[in-house]
Amino acid sequence: MRITTTSCLCPVLVCLCFVQRCYGTSHHSSMKVTKNQTKHIEGETEVHHRPKRGWVWNQFFVLEEHIGAEPQYVGKLHSNSDKGDGSVRYILTGEGAGTIFLIDETTGDIHATKSLDREKKAHYVLHAQAIDRWTNKPLEPESEFIIKVQDINDNAPKFTDGPFAATVPEMSDVGTSVLQVTATDADDPTYGNSARVVYSILQGQPYFSVDPKTGVIRTALANMDREAREQYSVVIQAKDMAGQIGGLSGSTTINITLTDVNDNPPKFSQKNYELYVPESAQVGKAVGKIKANDDDTGINAEIKYIITNGDGASVFTISTDKDTREGIISLKKPLNYEKKKNYIIHITGANPHTDPRFSHLGPFKDTTTLKIIIGDVDEPPLFSMTSYVMDVYENAEMGTLVGAVTAQDPDRSNSPIRYLIDHSLHGDRYFNIDANSGEITSAKTLDREEMPWHNITVIASEVGKYSAEQKKMTKVSVFQGLSLVCSWPLYWVLHECI
Repeated sequence: MRITTTSCLCPVLVCLCFVQRCYGTSHHSSMKVTKNQTKHIEGETEVHHRPKRGWVWNQFFVLEEHIGAEPQYVGKLHSNSDKGDGSVRYILTGEGAGTIFLIDETTGDIHATKSLDREKKAHYVLHAQAIDRWTNKPLEPESEFIIKVQDINDNAPKFTDGPFAATVPEMSDVGTSVLQVTATDADDPTYGNSARVVYSILQGQPYFSVDPKTGVIRTALANMDREAREQYSVVIQAKDMAGQIGGLSGSTTINITLTDVNDNPPKFSQKNYELYVPESAQVGKAVGKIKANDDDTGINAEIKYIITNGDGASVFTISTDKDTREGIISLKKPLNYEKKKNYIIHITGANPHTDPRFSHLGPFKDTTTLKIIIGDVDEPPLFSMTSYVMDVYENAEMGTLVGAVTAQDPDRSNSPIRYLIDHSLHGDRYFNIDANSGEITSAKTLDREEMPWHNITVIASEVGKYSAEQKKMTKVSVFQGLSLVCSWPLYWVLHECI
């Protein structure tokens, strides 16, 4: 029998054919024999050589995305039993048979009637059979074969995620890895260069670069400073066909942020400051603020303030406000304008968290001088003694001098003092006081047996000032004799007349 070769219009010519199959005459008995096996029948001595029967086939190929007006030729089925007289009928079954793939029953030619997409379905499994058209008996065993959809470059690379966001520390060395991006190509990676992707950078130079094979983005410029520029937009392109002309491409954007490192020392805006603090400031309370500026952020911008020296180091203290990063100056001891009118202190602001890599940019501290001016406050009068004890005899005449109290304005103005007895705190008026001199005289006849002691309250105030801030008033009780009290204890003792 004659073996006929097959052909197809695919780039790779693959044929599906049948191996020669011998059929004995009708008088021969049906039996299985192996290759070169000898069988004697009814005394016959001839030897029959029976070759193995079966399909010999390879894959067919059909080009995807075929848009021609005519069906695409796939290939040909052929049996060696086919003498070309039309007695052999070819049958095709399986995936797409009768819809996508049609076969000429007489010639065995296969055509694809529809445009195929390899990315949706890469191959089709079919079954071929050759039967006798007149007896409808198979001439060959049914055999399975594959029609493979051959890839064309019809898919551009895609970045499935994105846009991307990445960070890299400022001042990083050239070549520091930032991020790896990966594009996928739906084309066949095993055929040609349709899915071979090459990466390039479209936007972001000269600051960043990309590895053309791996898609790893790296820093390309030294000493990038966050304080000068913080945000960068980098566009990466992925192109198939190994980057050649005609390849398809896709792109994505990476927003890169430089993160802060401690590369900026704190700085005071002035070398000398002044602060006004009234002498009436309360101990333990904040009296002022000072701040050093640091261009860094977060932990890198934290500043610790200390008073290093100066004549006010024992009077003032400083702490750091964590939210505002200001130095809060507080009072440790009371102030007295009349004793000391100003103080000089030296303040240092330093970063507690430094990076050894940037030590050459330091020192990461700064010092300034603060002059604290003490403000004079109009203070209330002060009595000359902490307590007064005065004696007076009972039955003394009205107007008898009992004693005198003295108070003085502690301020520089040394304002005149006026005195008065606060009668609202006591009932009867037993004593009077001279408003100018502070002399106290009896206003009634005194009787020791009736009342052996008296408590009175004397107020000293500056002339023309009667607010609570400009007067001094104290109450004291004495249990022996008669007592008078002016801000500080003031006592009189009544002596019994003999």
